[in-house]
Amino acid sequence: MIEIQNLDYSIKGKSILEDINLTIPDGQFVAIIGPNGAGKSSLIKILLGIWEIQKGEISIDGISQAAWLKANSFGYLPQHEEFDRSFPATAMDIVLMGLAGTIPLAARLKTRHKEEAMAALDKTGVAHLAKDLIAKLSGGEFQRVLLARAIVSRSKYLILDEPEASLDRPSVQSFFTLLKSINETGHTIITISHDLNILSEYCSFLVCLNHRLHCHNHTDLVSAEIIRNTFGESVRIIEKDY
Repeated sequence: MIEIQNLDYSIKGKSILEDINLTIPDGQFVAIIGPNGAGKSSLIKILLGIWEIQKGEISIDGISQAAWLKANSFGYLPQHEEFDRSFPATAMDIVLMGLAGTIPLAARLKTRHKEEAMAALDKTGVAHLAKDLIAKLSGGEFQRVLLARAIVSRSKYLILDEPEASLDRPSVQSFFTLLKSINETGHTIITISHDLNILSEYCSFLVCLNHRLHCHNHTDLVSAEIIRNTFGESVRIIEKDY
């Protein structure tokens, strides 16, 4: 369980997050929605420990975030990650990077590490691509490899920042179907997204954020009024054409 209490955050005197109180139960498929500049990515960076807490508290599994992070990690798939796709790295090489924090510095990879990486690739449906160079992978295939890297971190929490951003429509639906299946194995998944149509189909818990929380509850309880409060009066829910 993740608990956020009385969280405020500002940058150069500008308030980014205000009075955030949020509890995420274990096993949820959580979607964080809101307009650009609403503080969604900022909230995730604070949760991950990338940005320090300025005001408020975060606890994970009943202990402080700082104590939890000393012994644990999140599986994380950022929105933008710079990879030179011409670099001669295989899908397996990328997934093994997810074990970096669990292997002593300068230690050699063992057979069990490669077995864990292969299991993660299998879980994301791309085990057959383990030896392929990343330059040969499609956008959807590479996204699944990055998800495998997040899974191999052994965390029960997976955090994704707009994972559909670089995918076409069929790939988005396939990817969210995969995420749902992973969620059903016990992982808590937290994703930032703008696609309300996809989220309403796959996610179980919706967080509406625009600097302040307007709602944090199960998706079937979110009304049009809450959506308007989050995005403004001019919002329209449309079918996204990828």
